[in-house]
Amino acid sequence: MLLFAGTPFESPIPNEYTLAKSFFTDFFKGEPADKVDVEGLQYIVSISVRDSVDGEEAKPKIHLRVYLIRTKRSGQKLPRVEVEEMGPRMDFRVGRVKDADEAMLKEALRRAKTSAERPKKNISTDIVGDKIGRIHLGKQDLKELQTRKMKGLKRSRDVADSEDEMEEDVVSDEEFVKKPRKA
Repeated sequence: MLLFAGTPFESPIPNEYTLAKSFFTDFFKGEPADKVDVEGLQYIVSISVRDSVDGEEAKPKIHLRVYLIRTKRSGQKLPRVEVEEMGPRMDFRVGRVKDADEAMLKEALRRAKTSAERPKKNISTDIVGDKIGRIHLGKQDLKELQTRKMKGLKRSRDVADSEDEMEEDVVSDEEFVKKPRKA
């Protein structure tokens, strides 16, 4: 987790502190996450700046601290959270700041048109890297569904077989004649 504390970072006008905030954000940037698991949080990188006092001539220092988050059991539903400083511990002072030329800054911030792919609808990639696509089908009529054709499952044959069985039952005991089977 990245934490910025201090009003100099929140200035609407770009200055050296907003530039430093942008630099640290790019430096410590990780994978973007939509949801965060609280138990997965282990580290806090805290970057803070004191508000400048009117009598001070020097610019305030930027304090960078790294903390370890530990969750311990408590008698309640929520766990007890302890923060322990683990290092590195650095203090910075903003020195020289030189803005880029207007043309050079525009060139540096320009992005190629081909580098940003347009996202395709209904296609996503999971954690493993496999493509997953969503297909939308209309309502299906299962009565007209084509299944495997088998001769033994034809209706006309079933009806004919049941009539043959009826005829066999009618044969009297006196005349025991074997009927030839149809192939």
